[in-house]
Amino acid sequence: MSLVMLIGDAPHQIALCHKVLESGCDLSGVVVSKNRLATRPRVSSFGNRVAGRVVGSPFVRAWQHMLTGYAASYPTLPRVRALAVPEINAPETAAFLRRTQARLVGVSGTNLLRPSLIESARSQGGIVNLHTGLSPYIKGGPNCTNWCLARGDFALIGNSVMWIDAGVDSGNLIATERTVLSGTETLEELHVKVMEHAHALYVDVLQRITAGENVPNVPQDEVGSGRTYGSADWTPRQMLRARLHFVRSFSPQTVTAGAAQVRLVGDRCVGTRPGNG
Repeated sequence: MSLVMLIGDAPHQIALCHKVLESGCDLSGVVVSKNRLATRPRVSSFGNRVAGRVVGSPFVRAWQHMLTGYAASYPTLPRVRALAVPEINAPETAAFLRRTQARLVGVSGTNLLRPSLIESARSQGGIVNLHTGLSPYIKGGPNCTNWCLARGDFALIGNSVMWIDAGVDSGNLIATERTVLSGTETLEELHVKVMEHAHALYVDVLQRITAGENVPNVPQDEVGSGRTYGSADWTPRQMLRARLHFVRSFSPQTVTAGAAQVRLVGDRCVGTRPGNG
């Protein structure tokens, strides 16, 4: 089954494409989006990004450390057909999917897909999304691991793979897993572990779908409820809360506190429900 990836242009998304290809999936092409939007960011979001360079500097450094590592290991895209677009909903994307005859589309790190692009991908096969957070509990951005720290909910650090819809990280679930942590990680190690786990989970799901396996298709409201965050919510106050929780509370004892109440989806997880693919 031919697969096309729609990704952002960050090093960890380029690394993901290499891992997908190395896994044996029939990667027919990659569309790389610069994620340029016509609208300007909200003033509050812009102010939060400025504050993030000061109050949130540990999180910025941790993220940059992770990106630097991926860039060193995977400096270029794999050798497959590729298309660069300024924004993922550009008309060229749907045309590329038709040319490559993609039967499965994998999405990671792009802007929100418009319904027309989603339907175009569905008309040829399926379309799945990687969310580096644990749906339905923690959705949105700018970084769900950091939101878990801000909330002090370390047991919600994890990743999700879902059938995509027009919402924000709201599609029916295929697999969700908590990231295995020791509670002794540095902030840099934490982000790398979450991303490596995200890649492994996504590659596993893509392999199974392209092999024709039946995978779960579970509505999120059957699992639980949560909150969808936005960049404007990541204020200096939340940055400070995340820093304090990580320094004062992150430990081998707290990384699993509350894990029994977290419902998961997938064949490797407690809480699996059958799906119709």
